[in-house]
Amino acid sequence: MAIQMVLFFALASCTKNSTPESDSGLLNSGSGSFVFSYSELPQKPINVFYHIPSGDRQNMPIVMVFHGDERNAIDYRNIWVKASDQYGFMVFAPEFTIADFPSGSSYIIGNVYQDGNFPTPQTLNKETIWTFSIIEPLFDFIKTNSGSNALTYDLFGHSGGGQFVHRFVLLKPNARYNKAIAANSGWYTVPDGVANFPYGIMNSPITSIQPQNYFGRQLYITVGELDNYGSDSSLRHNTASDLQGLNRLDRAHYFFSNSQSYAQKMNSEFNWIFRVVPNSGHDPTKMSNDAVPILFP
Repeated sequence: MAIQMVLFFALASCTKNSTPESDSGLLNSGSGSFVFSYSELPQKPINVFYHIPSGDRQNMPIVMVFHGDERNAIDYRNIWVKASDQYGFMVFAPEFTIADFPSGSSYIIGNVYQDGNFPTPQTLNKETIWTFSIIEPLFDFIKTNSGSNALTYDLFGHSGGGQFVHRFVLLKPNARYNKAIAANSGWYTVPDGVANFPYGIMNSPITSIQPQNYFGRQLYITVGELDNYGSDSSLRHNTASDLQGLNRLDRAHYFFSNSQSYAQKMNSEFNWIFRVVPNSGHDPTKMSNDAVPILFP
């Protein structure tokens, strides 16, 4: 698949020591940004904020970080810079703007349906235009332009980004990610064999995927122990979401417990891990700091 791309570098976002490395692709060391244009959605170019530490690029791990509803990818990139330098990995934070991905259906539900909140068989989009389908071509672009020989990448998403990540795991079983961390998600697509999409997997493309193919992958469900308030105006409340709990902490417990039960029912290996993060609420920095030793033990 041909991928069109345009690169630009914003001097304001580059570190002082950023220098071109002609033998390592087009991306400078340090912090910067580029525009990625996915061939199936060329009308929706994506700003990608990154940081590449000094060192052997060929063997550097790659981490993709996903923002929440504020669509503030640069802030998420900045949170991960210190760890990137300390542990020697590249970090990339794609930004799904409100202008081009204007609703939860377009971003956190992945544009799987024309309106993911009210899916029907007739409104199922072709997989090539799912938002989830952007990630693998982006990985190839990163490898080509950074000089990386990485065979896999890791994923971290917080809040709305956590929703994006756990649905990516369910809907993209053949993706080349290694570990995926979904932190402080507001609500979930629960693989329990009961609920309909988007709150469950029934009546969706996920039902054609063998449960082993997603339960067998490394997905970490993390949630702050203090993310237990239900009055947050950004937290969805309706009959279906409230069955999962009235706050993010309870919903994370619900998601993991019901997923584990369904895996047992389907005789599937279950490699998902649940973690409550002490002394953290809905805090992207604390949740990111907790994620680093999971990815780099």
